[in-house]
Amino acid sequence: MSRIGRVLMGVALTLAGIAGPAGAARADATGAACEVTYRAFRYTGGFTAGITISNTGTVAIYGWTFRFPLDTSATVVDMWNADLESDTGTIVAHDLGWNADVLPGKAIDIGFRADGTSGTPSSFTVNDLPCQVAA
Repeated sequence: MSRIGRVLMGVALTLAGIAGPAGAARADATGAACEVTYRAFRYTGGFTAGITISNTGTVAIYGWTFRFPLDTSATVVDMWNADLESDTGTIVAHDLGWNADVLPGKAIDIGFRADGTSGTPSSFTVNDLPCQVAA
């Protein structure tokens, strides 16, 4: 379904009282709309990372933008299950259409390969709402 179709579907569901506006994610009592599990695997000259993003909110997310900071020495050279918008500094990734809808209690997996080094990101957001980092 196209991004416009998802927006119209989200608006229709909102009018029907079923869910929040398209792209919405609502924070829970901790202030988080999602939970992130970040797993990095280092190798000489770079690293790969797997990321699981769980919707811990109370409404479905219809279309998402995911952001997180990496050290400026790292450059993302490949990303899977997401459309990469920026490859250094604050990494910005978008859904691919087929994985745009994330129901409450469900999760998506994305990942990337990067040159350079970086510690675990200090924060993550989905649609500008904070995500809790899984322990």
